[in-house]
Amino acid sequence: MLYLICYDITNNSLRANFARKIIACGLDRINKSVYLGLIKETPLNNLEAELSGLLKLRGQPQDSLIILPLLARQVQDMRIYGRNDLDKDELSGEKSTLIL
Repeated sequence: MLYLICYDITNNSLRANFARKIIACGLDRINKSVYLGLIKETPLNNLEAELSGLLKLRGQPQDSLIILPLLARQVQDMRIYGRNDLDKDELSGEKSTLIL
C-alpha cells in the first residue's frame, strides 16, 4: 500500500535516525521531513512500532509522527509548487521498469 509519512522532530540526531529508517524501508523523501512510497503491511507495522517507540523514549512533547495511507489517484492529483523532481507515476506505483 502507498503511505505518506511525515514528522516534526526537534532533536537533530533523532530526526536523522527517523530519516534513515524510513528511507531504508524504501520510501522516497519528497520534502525535508516527508516521505512517500509503497510499503507492505508487515514492514510498515515494524517501522511504525520502531518510530513510535523512539518518539516516546527520546522525543519532546511537541514532536509528532504522522502515517497516512494514500490511494495512487491521490498522488497523481498532488499539486507541486517550486523546484521538485518528483515522478508521480513512480511514487504511486503506476510506473514499471523492465530491465533487459
